[in-house]
Amino acid sequence: MALYLISYDIKSYDKDEYPNLWAKLEQIGAVKILFSEWVVIDDVGKANDIYSSIAPCVVASDRLLIQELTKDAQWDKLLISDEAFRKLLAHARG
Repeated sequence: MALYLISYDIKSYDKDEYPNLWAKLEQIGAVKILFSEWVVIDDVGKANDIYSSIAPCVVASDRLLIQELTKDAQWDKLLISDEAFRKLLAHARG
C-alpha cells in the first residue's frame, strides 16, 4: 500500500467546484489534512488512477497534483491529529 497526497488550486471564481470535488475525495476514502491537501491510501502505482477519478471534478484552469508520499515527513498543525496522520503515514513507503 502507499499514501498519496492530493493537492489542488482552484480559482476563487470556480469555488462552486469544491462540494463536488470534496464529495469525490470522500468517496475514494481521502482525508483532508490542510485546506487544499488531502491524503488517500491506495495500492502502489495508482497515482494515475487517483488523478483520473478526481480530474473530472475540476476545470482546466485549476491545478491538481497527485504524489506518493514517503515516510520521511514533518508537519505542524494539520486538520487531523498527529496520531491520525501517523497512522496514515504508516502506509507510506520507505
